[in-house]
Amino acid sequence: MPRNSASALGEAVGKLFEEAVREALRSTVESRGYNIRPQKLRNGTGNDYQIDAVIFDSDDRPVIMIDPKYIRYTKHNRDKGSWLCVAHYNLRKSHPTIRKSIAVLAGRWSAPSQALMESFGVELFHVTFERVASVLRRYGVEFDWPENAAEPTASTSLDIYEELSNDQRFEIGSEMVSGIADGLQQEVAQVLDTDVNTIGSRVSEVEVLLKTNQGEMILSSYSQVTDALAAMTQLVSDRPDIRDSFS
Repeated sequence: MPRNSASALGEAVGKLFEEAVREALRSTVESRGYNIRPQKLRNGTGNDYQIDAVIFDSDDRPVIMIDPKYIRYTKHNRDKGSWLCVAHYNLRKSHPTIRKSIAVLAGRWSAPSQALMESFGVELFHVTFERVASVLRRYGVEFDWPENAAEPTASTSLDIYEELSNDQRFEIGSEMVSGIADGLQQEVAQVLDTDVNTIGSRVSEVEVLLKTNQGEMILSSYSQVTDALAAMTQLVSDRPDIRDSFS
């Protein structure tokens, strides 16, 4: 069966981007006694999610989830963005040692999709499609073509890409992430360098999710820990209706 050159090249670039993100963080992570690797994590209901870069502590507990995600066309925003929101949210509920989730995006990600991910507590770093195409073009790989005219150009570009050496591909990946590498390294270092025992003094918001035996869910947000605790005490009071405490 003839291969789809456009799809094959896109997958190769996505894989290259994923590896470049991990390599950009490796020194920052390992110098602090942590390690970084792709990992399949399981949530509390038994669903597995493949995360492209997970930072583990010396006890092999996940501390930070990082997902590099490349897309070429905005039509894929909803599927990949929604998957990331669901995966990271569910895994953070199931693994309390996870302190931050990050998405490193490359390609054409829309503002609404980015806003959706941020609303789920995912921190974003973005490499534009223009940046990706510009870097590849310097190595003779044309990557910017109309969707309805992809295959002829992609076939030539894929042939050129496959002739590149491993060192050249490493350079391409490094150049793609060079604009966001410093910020990403600083964000990760800040988490790893911060004593987990100080979390109580750094709380800026508390979310309380109540689930009933009838499948109801009530989510409330508080700016103070004391306010959340006060609302929780209503659960053991003699009041017949406590809904106003969790409005």
